[in-house]
Amino acid sequence: MHSEVLYKPDLVYDFTPDEIIEIFHLTKSVLEKDPPFVHLEMKKGKVIFIGDTHGDFSTTKYVVTRFIKHPDDYLIFLGDYIDREPEREGSFYNLLYLCLLKINFPERLVLLKGNHEAHYSVFCYPYEFDKELIDIFGLFGRQIHSAATEVFKEMPLMVRTSNGIIASHAGFPLNGQSVDDKSRRDLIIDILWADAEVSPMFRGFGIPKFTESKLTEFLESNNATCLIRGHDPYLAGKIIYSGKGLTIFTSRTYAKNAGIKIARVELSKQIRSARDIQVEDITIYLPSSE
Repeated sequence: MHSEVLYKPDLVYDFTPDEIIEIFHLTKSVLEKDPPFVHLEMKKGKVIFIGDTHGDFSTTKYVVTRFIKHPDDYLIFLGDYIDREPEREGSFYNLLYLCLLKINFPERLVLLKGNHEAHYSVFCYPYEFDKELIDIFGLFGRQIHSAATEVFKEMPLMVRTSNGIIASHAGFPLNGQSVDDKSRRDLIIDILWADAEVSPMFRGFGIPKFTESKLTEFLESNNATCLIRGHDPYLAGKIIYSGKGLTIFTSRTYAKNAGIKIARVELSKQIRSARDIQVEDITIYLPSSE
């Protein structure tokens, strides 16, 4: 059934708790092979970037079934797969479906860690995923949450494409640190929590903001031209910092403010700035969450 789910996503509802634990264990073993900073060396085909889905299982299904049939397409999810869901139990089934995809397409799918997946290291509020699992499975939900947390720990922090795009959930190392650990606190705060200085978002003291000069310095040091990120609904759909930054969201929860957008780019195309990246609003293809 594992592979059949790829083309019939609603079969995820049929897995038993023991099978779910097994799926999470398998996903962890697959993700262990991904380094903290993934480099996609392929130079043909296209990459689809998917922003925060936040438990929007319906949107994830739409994007995956649309693109996974093309063997040269690569899907990069930018994290925050759970919490703030627009549909009941969406966080769990969204995550489970993505895990099955990763098991079956380990090279074509990148599951970056978001700040909600890093709750085990840096407290995230609201964090509702543990309670959701108990609501669905009773006390056994605690075991499922523990297995899911082990999956979260192995998710990478950043990815770079062969044509110079870097993607992360939120930011990048602000003090020149090497991205050599998936769970080190300083990397999690900079890469999974930081906001652009031009954003009105305030997440509390201790959460950094990055400037255009800092982003330029980081991109140049990695021979890259732009950063694609999620995390900030205020900047969703906007290009910032002279074309060096692009923010996207892909969740119905934020549709009114951020749209429901994906980004696409041909790997053979030279990327000079974020303006060379095609952004598509897929709102019209999705059911309303109201």
